[in-house]
Amino acid sequence: MTPQAQAAFVKAYGKNVAHLPDVYVADFVARYEANMDIEYSFEEASIMDALCMWHDAVKFAKEKS
Repeated sequence: MTPQAQAAFVKAYGKNVAHLPDVYVADFVARYEANMDIEYSFEEASIMDALCMWHDAVKFAKEKS
């Protein structure tokens, strides 16, 4: 995920879910993208769910083009 895609994800998450601060979401995404072991809490599970949907959407869009 490029830095621009990470920023877009954080913006989309903030607009549609918005129960965690953007800075917190950005840090989580950066750790995830760096393949760090992440033990996430119940609150962070929504970030993980959204990331999975984001990656699936990108994959689907690439397959369609």
